[in-house]
Amino acid sequence: RILYFDIETAGVNALKSDLGFAVCFGYKFEGDAKARCLTIDEASLKKFDDRKLMIEASKVMEQASILVAHFGAVFDRRFIQGRLLINGLPPIPKTHMRDTCFMRRSISNFSSHRLKHLANILQLKNRKIEKGDDSVCPWPRAWFQVMQGNMRALKGMAEYCKGDVEALQELYHMIRPFDQNHPRMVDDRSVCNICGSEVQYRGFTYLGNYRYRRYVCLKDGCRKGDRER
Repeated sequence: RILYFDIETAGVNALKSDLGFAVCFGYKFEGDAKARCLTIDEASLKKFDDRKLMIEASKVMEQASILVAHFGAVFDRRFIQGRLLINGLPPIPKTHMRDTCFMRRSISNFSSHRLKHLANILQLKNRKIEKGDDSVCPWPRAWFQVMQGNMRALKGMAEYCKGDVEALQELYHMIRPFDQNHPRMVDDRSVCNICGSEVQYRGFTYLGNYRYRRYVCLKDGCRKGDRER
Protein backbone atom coordinates (compact mmCIF):
# COMPACT_ATOMS: atom_id res chain seq x y z
CA ARG A 1 0.00 0.00 0.00
CA ILE A 2 1.29 3.41 -0.95
CA LEU A 3 0.79 6.08 1.71
CA TYR A 4 1.09 9.77 0.88
CA PHE A 5 1.62 11.92 3.96
CA ASP A 6 2.51 15.39 5.20
CA ILE A 7 2.77 16.95 8.64
CA GLU A 8 2.29 20.44 10.06
CA THR A 9 4.25 21.42 13.15
CA ALA A 10 4.31 24.23 15.69
CA GLY A 11 6.55 25.40 18.51
CA VAL A 12 9.52 27.59 19.32
CA ASN A 13 11.33 26.05 16.34
CA ALA A 14 8.80 23.95 14.44
CA LEU A 15 11.51 22.52 12.19
CA LYS A 16 13.21 20.59 15.02
CA SER A 17 11.50 17.74 16.84
CA ASP A 18 13.00 18.66 20.22
CA LEU A 19 11.81 22.28 19.97
CA GLY A 20 8.48 21.79 18.21
CA PHE A 21 5.61 19.33 18.09
CA ALA A 22 3.21 17.94 15.48
CA VAL A 23 -0.29 19.38 15.15
CA CYS A 24 -1.49 17.79 11.87
CA PHE A 25 -0.85 14.52 10.08
CA GLY A 26 -2.37 14.53 6.60
CA TYR A 27 -2.49 11.28 4.68
CA LYS A 28 -4.02 9.36 1.81
CA PHE A 29 -3.63 5.75 0.75
CA GLU A 30 -3.49 4.95 -2.96
CA GLY A 31 -7.06 4.27 -4.04
CA ASP A 32 -8.70 6.49 -1.42
CA ALA A 33 -11.14 9.06 -2.76
CA LYS A 34 -9.73 11.95 -0.73
CA ALA A 35 -7.06 12.91 1.75
CA ARG A 36 -7.66 12.86 5.49
CA CYS A 37 -6.01 14.69 8.35
CA LEU A 38 -5.46 13.76 11.97
CA THR A 39 -5.12 16.73 14.30
CA ILE A 40 -4.01 17.27 17.86
CA ASP A 41 -6.95 17.53 20.30
CA GLU A 42 -7.65 20.72 22.25
CA ALA A 43 -6.52 19.42 25.64
CA SER A 44 -3.24 18.13 24.21
CA LEU A 45 -2.65 21.34 22.27
CA LYS A 46 -2.84 23.41 25.45
CA LYS A 47 -0.05 21.24 26.90
CA PHE A 48 1.93 21.08 23.63
CA ASP A 49 1.60 17.31 23.90
CA ASP A 50 1.42 15.42 20.59
CA ARG A 51 1.68 11.91 22.05
CA LYS A 52 -1.89 10.90 21.13
CA LEU A 53 -1.45 12.28 17.62
CA MET A 54 1.79 10.34 17.18
CA ILE A 55 0.12 7.12 18.30
CA GLU A 56 -2.66 7.62 15.73
CA ALA A 57 -0.20 8.58 12.99
CA SER A 58 1.93 5.53 13.74
CA LYS A 59 -1.06 3.23 13.27
CA VAL A 60 -1.61 4.71 9.83
CA MET A 61 2.05 4.54 8.76
CA GLU A 62 2.38 0.94 9.90
CA GLN A 63 -0.12 -0.08 7.23
CA ALA A 64 2.05 1.23 4.39
CA SER A 65 4.38 -0.71 2.13
CA ILE A 66 5.77 2.47 0.57
CA LEU A 67 5.79 5.96 2.10
CA VAL A 68 5.67 9.01 -0.17
CA ALA A 69 6.34 12.57 1.01
CA HIS A 70 7.86 15.77 -0.36
CA PHE A 71 11.18 16.45 1.39
CA GLY A 72 9.92 13.79 3.80
CA ALA A 73 13.20 11.90 4.03
CA VAL A 74 14.84 15.00 5.51
CA PHE A 75 11.99 16.59 7.46
CA ASP A 76 8.67 14.76 7.91
CA ARG A 77 9.93 11.28 8.69
CA ARG A 78 12.78 12.50 10.89
CA PHE A 79 10.49 14.87 12.77
CA ILE A 80 8.01 12.05 13.41
CA GLN A 81 10.78 9.72 14.54
CA GLY A 82 12.08 12.40 16.91
CA ARG A 83 8.64 12.90 18.42
CA LEU A 84 8.17 9.13 18.78
CA LEU A 85 11.47 8.94 20.61
CA ILE A 86 10.63 11.85 22.92
CA ASN A 87 7.18 10.43 23.65
CA GLY A 88 8.56 6.99 24.49
CA LEU A 89 6.83 5.34 21.54
CA PRO A 90 8.16 2.54 19.30
CA PRO A 91 9.55 3.38 15.85
CA ILE A 92 7.70 2.93 12.59
CA PRO A 93 8.65 -0.40 10.94
CA LYS A 94 11.30 -0.08 8.24
CA THR A 95 9.45 0.93 5.09
CA HIS A 96 10.52 1.93 1.58
CA MET A 97 10.24 5.67 1.06
CA ARG A 98 10.08 7.74 -2.10
CA ASP A 99 10.75 11.43 -1.61
CA THR A 100 9.29 13.41 -4.51
CA CYS A 101 11.66 16.28 -3.80
CA PHE A 102 14.74 14.13 -4.41
CA MET A 103 13.05 12.15 -7.19
CA ARG A 104 12.53 15.45 -9.00
CA ARG A 105 16.07 16.65 -8.30
CA SER A 106 17.50 13.49 -9.85
CA ILE A 107 15.61 13.91 -13.14
CA SER A 108 15.45 17.66 -13.75
CA ASN A 109 17.10 20.98 -12.91
CA PHE A 110 14.08 23.15 -12.16
CA SER A 111 14.67 26.50 -10.49
CA SER A 112 12.87 25.43 -7.28
CA HIS A 113 12.10 22.14 -5.56
CA ARG A 114 9.14 23.49 -3.55
CA LEU A 115 5.86 21.66 -3.94
CA LYS A 116 4.00 24.88 -4.76
CA HIS A 117 6.40 25.67 -7.62
CA LEU A 118 6.19 22.15 -9.04
CA ALA A 119 2.39 22.17 -8.86
CA ASN A 120 2.36 25.38 -10.87
CA ILE A 121 4.88 24.58 -13.60
CA LEU A 122 3.60 21.02 -14.06
CA GLN A 123 0.01 22.31 -14.03
CA LEU A 124 -1.23 19.82 -11.49
CA LYS A 125 -5.00 19.62 -11.12
CA ASN A 126 -4.62 19.51 -7.34
CA ARG A 127 -2.83 22.82 -6.82
CA LYS A 128 -1.28 23.35 -3.42
CA ILE A 129 -3.39 25.68 -1.24
CA GLU A 130 -1.64 29.00 -0.80
CA LYS A 131 -0.11 29.34 2.66
CA GLY A 132 -1.21 32.97 2.71
CA ASP A 133 -4.85 32.25 1.80
CA ASP A 134 -6.76 34.16 4.49
CA SER A 135 -9.86 32.05 3.89
CA VAL A 136 -8.03 28.81 4.70
CA CYS A 137 -4.69 29.20 6.40
CA PRO A 138 -3.28 32.73 6.75
CA TRP A 139 0.50 32.75 7.21
CA PRO A 140 1.97 33.22 9.75
CA ARG A 141 -1.06 34.21 11.79
CA ALA A 142 -2.65 30.75 11.72
CA TRP A 143 0.45 29.14 13.26
CA PHE A 144 0.52 31.69 16.09
CA GLN A 145 -3.20 31.16 16.67
CA VAL A 146 -2.75 27.39 16.86
CA MET A 147 -0.04 27.88 19.48
CA GLN A 148 -2.62 29.86 21.48
CA GLY A 149 -5.10 26.97 21.30
CA ASN A 150 -7.30 28.27 18.48
CA MET A 151 -9.05 25.15 17.12
CA ARG A 152 -10.62 27.04 14.22
CA ALA A 153 -7.15 27.98 12.99
CA LEU A 154 -6.14 24.34 13.40
CA LYS A 155 -9.05 23.28 11.19
CA GLY A 156 -7.80 25.62 8.47
CA MET A 157 -4.30 24.21 8.85
CA ALA A 158 -5.73 20.71 8.41
CA GLU A 159 -7.32 21.75 5.10
CA TYR A 160 -3.99 23.20 4.02
CA CYS A 161 -2.28 19.92 4.95
CA LYS A 162 -4.79 17.83 2.98
CA GLY A 163 -4.21 20.05 -0.03
CA ASP A 164 -0.50 19.25 0.17
CA VAL A 165 -1.24 15.53 0.22
CA GLU A 166 -3.50 15.71 -2.84
CA ALA A 167 -0.86 17.67 -4.77
CA LEU A 168 1.82 15.25 -3.57
CA GLN A 169 -0.03 12.23 -4.96
CA GLU A 170 -0.48 13.82 -8.37
CA LEU A 171 3.17 14.91 -8.49
CA TYR A 172 4.32 11.40 -7.57
CA HIS A 173 2.30 9.81 -10.38
CA MET A 174 3.65 12.35 -12.86
CA ILE A 175 7.33 11.84 -12.09
CA ARG A 176 7.28 8.13 -11.17
CA PRO A 177 7.93 6.97 -14.77
CA PHE A 178 11.31 8.75 -14.55
CA ASP A 179 12.25 7.11 -11.23
CA GLN A 180 14.70 4.35 -12.11
CA ASN A 181 15.31 3.48 -8.45
CA HIS A 182 11.69 2.83 -7.54
CA PRO A 183 11.25 -0.48 -5.65
CA ARG A 184 9.46 -3.33 -7.41
CA MET A 185 5.77 -3.48 -6.55
CA VAL A 186 4.73 -6.49 -8.66
CA ASP A 187 6.37 -9.91 -8.35
CA ASP A 188 5.52 -11.06 -11.91
CA ARG A 189 8.56 -10.06 -13.97
CA SER A 190 6.72 -10.33 -17.30
CA VAL A 191 4.67 -7.19 -16.58
CA CYS A 192 5.36 -3.64 -15.41
CA ASN A 193 7.11 -3.74 -12.05
CA ILE A 194 5.03 -0.79 -10.82
CA CYS A 195 1.43 -1.26 -11.99
CA GLY A 196 1.37 -4.83 -13.33
CA SER A 197 0.24 -3.81 -16.83
CA GLU A 198 1.42 -5.13 -20.21
CA VAL A 199 4.84 -3.98 -21.38
CA GLN A 200 6.55 -3.55 -24.73
CA TYR A 201 10.17 -4.63 -25.05
CA ARG A 202 12.49 -2.16 -26.74
CA GLY A 203 15.99 -3.50 -27.22
CA PHE A 204 18.64 -4.08 -24.59
CA THR A 205 20.74 -2.21 -22.08
CA TYR A 206 24.15 -3.24 -20.74
CA LEU A 207 25.43 -2.93 -17.20
CA GLY A 208 28.92 -4.26 -16.70
CA ASN A 209 29.01 -7.81 -18.09
CA TYR A 210 25.21 -8.21 -18.01
CA ARG A 211 22.62 -7.59 -20.69
CA TYR A 212 19.01 -6.72 -19.80
CA ARG A 213 15.91 -6.31 -21.95
CA ARG A 214 14.46 -2.82 -21.79
CA TYR A 215 10.72 -2.32 -21.63
CA VAL A 216 8.09 0.42 -21.41
CA CYS A 217 4.73 0.05 -19.68
CA LEU A 218 1.82 0.48 -22.12
CA LYS A 219 -0.67 1.76 -19.55
CA ASP A 220 -1.59 5.43 -19.90
CA GLY A 221 -0.70 7.25 -16.73
CA CYS A 222 2.17 4.89 -15.94
CA ARG A 223 4.48 4.56 -18.97
CA LYS A 224 7.24 3.35 -16.68
CA GLY A 225 10.46 2.56 -18.50
CA ASP A 226 12.80 -0.01 -16.97
CA ARG A 227 14.89 -3.08 -17.63
CA GLU A 228 14.00 -6.69 -17.01
CA ARG A 229 15.72 -7.86 -13.86
